[in-house]
Formats: sequence, C-alpha cells, structure tokens
Amino acid sequence: MQPKVTIEFGGRQVGVVELDLKGTAEEIEEQVRGGVQRVGRIVLETALQQAEVETPAPDCCGQRAESRGWRVLTLQSTFGRLKLSRRRYRCSHCGREHYPADLEWRCGRHRMTRPLAKRVCQLATGCHFPQLPGLLRDQHGLQLQHEAILQVVHDVGAVAESQRRLSAQLSIRRAHERGQQIVPEVRPSRVCVSCDGIMYCTNQSEEIPGQPGSRRLIWQQMKVGCVSWQDEQEQWHKQLVWGRESPAEFGASLFELACRCGYLQAKEKLFASDGGAWCWDIQARYLYDAEGILDWYHASEHVWAAARRVCQDETRIRKWVDEALTTLGTSGGTGLLTWLESQVGQRRGKPRQAIEELRNYVSQHIRHMNYAAYRTSGWPIGTGMMESSCKQLVGIRLKGPGMHWTEDGAIAVTALRALELNNKWHEFWSSLILVA
Repeated sequence: MQPKVTIEFGGRQVGVVELDLKGTAEEIEEQVRGGVQRVGRIVLETALQQAEVETPAPDCCGQRAESRGWRVLTLQSTFGRLKLSRRRYRCSHCGREHYPADLEWRCGRHRMTRPLAKRVCQLATGCHFPQLPGLLRDQHGLQLQHEAILQVVHDVGAVAESQRRLSAQLSIRRAHERGQQIVPEVRPSRVCVSCDGIMYCTNQSEEIPGQPGSRRLIWQQMKVGCVSWQDEQEQWHKQLVWGRESPAEFGASLFELACRCGYLQAKEKLFASDGGAWCWDIQARYLYDAEGILDWYHASEHVWAAARRVCQDETRIRKWVDEALTTLGTSGGTGLLTWLESQVGQRRGKPRQAIEELRNYVSQHIRHMNYAAYRTSGWPIGTGMMESSCKQLVGIRLKGPGMHWTEDGAIAVTALRALELNNKWHEFWSSLILVA
C-alpha cells in the first residue's frame, strides 16, 4: 500500500507526503502515525510562516522599528522540528532588536512551541526527568534533550510558584479582615480544613554528627494544606495549598483558600490534624471558630507506644490498649485522663513515666478528642484525605527511590502538580507569559 497525501494551502501545493505501508498491523499503525506527523509539520510550518508575513512591525522608543531582513529559527513543536524564517527589526534610537513572531511561536526563551512546552510540563508532573526524553520520543516522535526539558519545567514552574507566593503575601494582608472581601466559589454546609508536613530529600548535604568526614543528604519539609467538602450529591471535593514559608504565612494562604471554599458561610467548620504544634498554631490564629479534631490514628499511636512501655507481654499490651481506646472513643480525652489516673498508682519507674507522658499529651489535646460527639455528628475523625493529599502532591513525585532535589526543581514540580490537582492547569496556561 502506497498512499499519497497532497497538501494545498490557499490553492497552492506546499507539500506531498508518500507512505509505503507494509508489515504487521502494529508496524502499519506506526507508519501512519509518522505520516500524520509529517503532514502536520508541513501544515504547521506553512501556517506559521504565513502568519508571520501578516505580523505588523513593532514600536520601540515611540517609533516604528526598521526591518533588517530575515533570520531563520529552528523550533520544536508537537509535530517535530520546524524551520521558520522571521523578520528581524531594529530600533534606530536605542539599537534594540525585535522578533515579534517569536512572541507567538516560542514559549518564552525556549526553542519550543507552547503546546509542546505544555505537554512536557504535564509529563514532568508524573514522570522522572530521565524518562522524559524516551516518553516524548515514543509518544510524539520528538527528540528533546534532557537539559531543554529541565529548563522549560523550571521556568514554567517558577512562574506558577511566583503567582502562589504573591497570593500568599496578599493573604497575610487580608487575614485581619477575616476574608470578608473574598467571594466563595462554593457554599457547602460543612467544610473541613487540614494541614500537615511531608519531608523530601534535597541535594544539599551536611556533616554527620560524631562522624568527621562523613556527610548525609538534608531532608526538608513541604507544608501542605487541604480544604475538603461534599456537594449536594455527597461527592467529595478538595483544593490544596502548599509552601515552604513560615507557618504564619502558610496559615494565611490556607485560611484564604478555605474562605474561597465557603468556610465562613458553612454551618459546620472543622479543623482536623495530627499532633504537629505548628498545625494547631494555625488553627488558633486563623481557624479558631472551627471544631478541632485530633486524628484518631495519631492518638492511637501514642496509646500503643505507652502500652509497650507499661506492659511486658503482647497479651497485656493489647488488653491495656483496648481499654484505653474504648475509653477514649466513648468518653473522649476527659475519660481517658481519668482512666490513666487509675493506672498511675499501680506503676513505678519507666511504666509510670510512660503513663505520665501520655497524660501530658492527652491534656494538650483534650479539646480535640471528643470522638463520640464527632461520630454522632457524622464528622471525620481521621486525616486520611490530608495524608492522601501529601502523597499526591509531594510523595509520589518527589520521594521516589534515590531522588534528591534542588530547591528550584522541587518547587517547580510541586507547583505544577498543584495546578493539576486543583484543576487549574488549563486556566494557568491560558494566561501564562514567559520572558523571552
């Protein structure tokens, strides 16, 4: 089979693509795909070249820049490599050169089109960088170098991060107004707010204490906030915010996101978290009118840790834990404190110390441990959605085997992943402006 495709543009033939289809069905399909790439490249190249001819000369220093001939630009697109000629203009006053067609053709300073840059960045949110050249070759028949991929992801991610930081700074200024100027995008009856931190490995190192000459990689924490709610069909929705700034600044961003998700108008306001002190500081500062809920699993871990120090064998450990958690589930933190009081007098040494430490922990969170009332109201007593959000946003992409990140790389990829998870991907790209 030898199909032939003649390409005409405005009544003028601009190219011919001939195929020689043979082999297995799989081989034929790949040959057809290659033909489509060739046709697309001819059509795109011709269309862009014609659009360039119609592009007006730019203004500079208050006057029209002068045409100084043509320059060839090689550009990567989703259809492969393009070879385009565009006019070069020069301002007679300041000497600055202009290539107006580049503003339309290129994604910022990169020698690739915006549609290709968009696909590259989307692949980078889920795949390791060393895999990307092969994926682009297999999926689009493109040859892109690792460095070119890395640069465009860093640049686009940096724009997303700068927008987030600007929003975070504005959030602090608006925080004292309690979000009164924020128009909610949804109005659910119940809104649940959570925050947590997740560690990732950097490429920075430090000396290991007590081991001169030995070094280890440094781990850093990414803060993640989640606002979740149910719609009228009881379907769950969530929006995420993240950052590496101070808890005060991060908390302001989380509070503003909550307001956009109808927090102020909701009948039921919940704040669920684990025992992290900075998380509860955010609640006390911004979300003080929400019902605080300590994650049940986190509280249970403390009970189990104490039990292993109080009891000697597995049977007694399980019995002690069952009694403690049953009391906690039915009578809350107050009931558990009373039960622990009855246990203290029977113990000495390390077992007594373990019970005292558990009592201190429960005392700190006693207002957040009314689990019986939470269950009666149908409220969540765990932070599973928060844990899942940390994994989706950071863990899956930044914590793979052997991964360690530069600060710019970690921030760029996380910013791009957040756009996808928040369903803001296409909105972001529609308004993206990169410096050429």
